[in-house]
Amino acid sequence: MKKIKLTVMTLAIALSIGGAFATSPHVTQTCQSSTQYYYNGSTYVLAGTAGVNYICVGVQGTCTYYKVGSTYVPCMPGAYCTSNCRTAPTPKTKN
Repeated sequence: MKKIKLTVMTLAIALSIGGAFATSPHVTQTCQSSTQYYYNGSTYVLAGTAGVNYICVGVQGTCTYYKVGSTYVPCMPGAYCTSNCRTAPTPKTKN
């Protein structure tokens, strides 16, 4: 009887932990749905719409931030870029 009770309790704990992880919001989804800001060197400025007003290039640094209360929290990695962004050239295919 004790072994059955221990097994049932272990399964209940494992399922509750798994359910908590499965239903928790992902950080990137939470921050991407928030208003985005970028740091211009002295203050935080509205970034605009990703893919329309800016893109994040690379993985070094912080591209955009979002606001939690009165604190700006990093959201997307990379460099904030609005035009003439240096990206890798598209490889040409042989015909």
